[in-house]
Amino acid sequence: MPENSVVEVHDSSDEEDEDDVIEEEQIEGYQEMVEELGNFPDKVIINSLSMVAEDHAESKKSARALYKCIRDPLMSPKVASDRKLPLVYVIDSILKNVKGKFLPIIEEDAKIWMPKVFDVLSDEQRVKLRKVWNIWKEFNVFKESSWKEMGQPFLNADSVVSTAKKVADSKTKAAGILKAPDGSLKLPVALRKEMQILLDEAHEGMSELEKVSLERLADINPNLLLEIKNAALDVLSSGQSSSNGNAGQTSRGGGGEAALNESSIFLETRPPELLERSKEWGKIKLDHFEAAHELVATLQHHVMSEATSEQTHSLSDVMKMTGHLAAASATATQITNSMQRLKDIGDGSMPNSSGGNGGIPGGQMFPGAGEETPSRHFMSIDKTLFTNEGLKKKNDNVIGLLYNVGLPFISSSDGRRFGTQIELSNHLDQLFKKSQLEKSMERTEERGWYISGLVWTGEETATKANATGTGEGETEAANSTAEEGETDPNKFTVPADESRDRCVICGINFKMVFDNDDGIYKYNNCREIVVLQDEAAVKESESMLVHVTCWRGLGSPAELTSDQALQDVQF
Repeated sequence: MPENSVVEVHDSSDEEDEDDVIEEEQIEGYQEMVEELGNFPDKVIINSLSMVAEDHAESKKSARALYKCIRDPLMSPKVASDRKLPLVYVIDSILKNVKGKFLPIIEEDAKIWMPKVFDVLSDEQRVKLRKVWNIWKEFNVFKESSWKEMGQPFLNADSVVSTAKKVADSKTKAAGILKAPDGSLKLPVALRKEMQILLDEAHEGMSELEKVSLERLADINPNLLLEIKNAALDVLSSGQSSSNGNAGQTSRGGGGEAALNESSIFLETRPPELLERSKEWGKIKLDHFEAAHELVATLQHHVMSEATSEQTHSLSDVMKMTGHLAAASATATQITNSMQRLKDIGDGSMPNSSGGNGGIPGGQMFPGAGEETPSRHFMSIDKTLFTNEGLKKKNDNVIGLLYNVGLPFISSSDGRRFGTQIELSNHLDQLFKKSQLEKSMERTEERGWYISGLVWTGEETATKANATGTGEGETEAANSTAEEGETDPNKFTVPADESRDRCVICGINFKMVFDNDDGIYKYNNCREIVVLQDEAAVKESESMLVHVTCWRGLGSPAELTSDQALQDVQF
């Protein structure tokens, strides 16, 4: 059958009217649209070509004429290979959206042009052509036999790859190199290390894209892999490793294979002097909690001193300093959260996890102290979750990047966040101007500014009224004390004091935040309370700072005794 002739499918069941045959002018216009498509699969042009084909889908002669306009450049050796794939996309669009008389014509003819197009396309274009071919199977466009017949180029390529892989596997197996189920090579540690060194030497002068791994080399060139293995065995048997001079410790068996049998992950390969130096670490006694307390105190001191310094700096220095101070403040908060979490786990107040990091939930070494402070393991973001379904899940790391680090400055007035201190200051200035404007607006005086009616008429003296007012104030104070136990602990703040930076009940540092209204640093979840000293103390009582949560855990007493204070401090 001539390659340039379209396969004719005869169907004597119906006769065509001459009025249904497409005109020559329409065919010429269709050819111009095909030429206009060029090297780029323009969706608009492809849709236009499909719409024209749909108008003549019930006429065999018209369908054959339009299909020939696409087939001729597809089969012509004079047409550049870059134009072939867009033409295939036009055929694919007609098959899925139009069908009609085009379907039997293309089904019989695709087995002719598919191998021709496959041969002239690049590897990247062949992958796209295979995708189109697979889609035809998914949509059941053709019969199974016809689909396989037109896809012979792909089936042959798969057969060649499968055969080559079997040959490579047999060669590597004959050479004593086996593969794990995941495709990795089963090699002793010392042999793999030496083979990788030799392979890296062979890669010198090559680009990163041209370099291959040992597993990939086993598939594409098993003979070269065998040569590298033999060379690595010779190096190990001679006791002279390419990486260092201590490889001789692994060759005590006399031969390369014997040396490899003795080499394992449990064999100590470090030199004796390094082992002796490592033993010194066991003699060091570190108090991690005390070191963490001192680190938090130091970080908070630097944040307060630099933030309140009156020394002038350039704008660039201010921007850099702002980032450093934000990082220092975030680090102090994170360490404080971690100590609190570890203490809660040790006390049994938080359920222990079966993870591998000391029972800390989630397996994180230093998790946050709750939902309010997400973990800052930003470098551990799993990019595979950036999908339609993955984006629906809460990701504490991304939230931390967007808020705690990306927008670290928060306005206490309306809760808005800003990236720099300057933006926050401008926002607060606007709020201040707005509040001043509201205060300057006219308003009427209320009756409460004057004396009561009973005093005005003489029925009650002012002294009695004041006494009554005092009683009401005491009642309100009692009510506020009752409501204090239901208030959010983080709303209790005390000005930061470096001399009292830890809770006297639990011994953990307070979290330090900046109060934009007062313009100073404060401890949140903190309140001042009187602690009664024992008889031997110089002072009978002293005001100390405690966590509100710790204070409530003791029953919210009005005062603390000396045995209640410092009862849980761990040094």
